[in-house]
Amino acid sequence: MELKELIASLKSDFPKKAIDVSESLELLSETINDTMNTVNEKINEAFLKRDFESREHYNQIAMAIYKYEQIILNTLTELELDPIAIEPEETSVEKEKRELPNYSEFYVDTNVEHTLYEDFTHKRPCGFRVNQGNIIEVSTWKEMLVKTCEILLAVDQEKFMSFEEKSNMRGKKRKYFSTNPAELFNPLPVSGKIYVETHMSSNGFRNLLVKLLKEYGYKINEYKVFLRADYSEMNR
Repeated sequence: MELKELIASLKSDFPKKAIDVSESLELLSETINDTMNTVNEKINEAFLKRDFESREHYNQIAMAIYKYEQIILNTLTELELDPIAIEPEETSVEKEKRELPNYSEFYVDTNVEHTLYEDFTHKRPCGFRVNQGNIIEVSTWKEMLVKTCEILLAVDQEKFMSFEEKSNMRGKKRKYFSTNPAELFNPLPVSGKIYVETHMSSNGFRNLLVKLLKEYGYKINEYKVFLRADYSEMNR
């Protein structure tokens, strides 16, 4: 089965899994992009030292990475689903209490720090921290995204407002930010200035947070997530 045929089958027969694959590839794409930037630094450093042998070595690495980077980007394009097909991971606390058996058995240690490089499928947050700041309490991934957006907007409003038009801050078929809520599927306001899309899964929120932090030059591993519950075992 060719890749395009496989992707088409995933989208039609297993749409939720297609979303999982897409979100994992998106995070991988962001990591590869960071790696390319690091390799580029090595190329420039070697050139300044007139170490052309090392420069050629790093250039070969960059070209090899680029080839696979394009494959991933093309696969992401093929995997793109319409917004209506995406089932958000979010459920309210009340709904969880009604539907989940032995609710308290799924609580986790809320003091353990997690990073945005983890898989948050079937997990629920209780807070986050940016760059060693105070822990900000939240109960949903939506709330975490909105509060993070509010922090970043306060740091540099002009930069944040520019996300509405930046191509790398939108999905293949939909915007993530807009001053017109009608352009988004499930918009929530950010400090009354702009709206952010919240129709996505937990890993979709994760990926958007990674994009935001990179735009502000923040280190991804300095953004800490604190979990309230993990329902992975129940959903196996």
